[in-house]
Amino acid sequence: MRKAIAILLLFSLSVHCAGQLGIAASWWLNQDYIARVLCINRDRPQLKCNGKCHLRKQLKAVAEHEKKQQPSSKQVFPEITLFCVVAAPLRVSPPAHFTTPLRYATYRVAHYAWDRPGPDHPPAEG
Repeated sequence: MRKAIAILLLFSLSVHCAGQLGIAASWWLNQDYIARVLCINRDRPQLKCNGKCHLRKQLKAVAEHEKKQQPSSKQVFPEITLFCVVAAPLRVSPPAHFTTPLRYATYRVAHYAWDRPGPDHPPAEG
């Protein structure tokens, strides 16, 4: 069942994409008939149209049809206001732990390389 659906979808996509190819193939197979009967320039053989005018007309019609089916890139959507915010004065006060002084705070003094009096030396052998 899945295989049949996959084949059907593949076929439908290929037919949609191959519309102009099908028209060109039909023109190529029926070129003699189109040149004799349907060609606009059949009375003027010096132009050597051979039905290309009919092919051009069909391809133009397919292109216009596809262009009409494409959605418009400029769609206007109505504006809807979801939230209404009233500007009010903003009062900011610091949190309580910033206003009370810290008690019994101990700090550990870090010893960095630039605090040492001399250059670094490897350990001496004993």
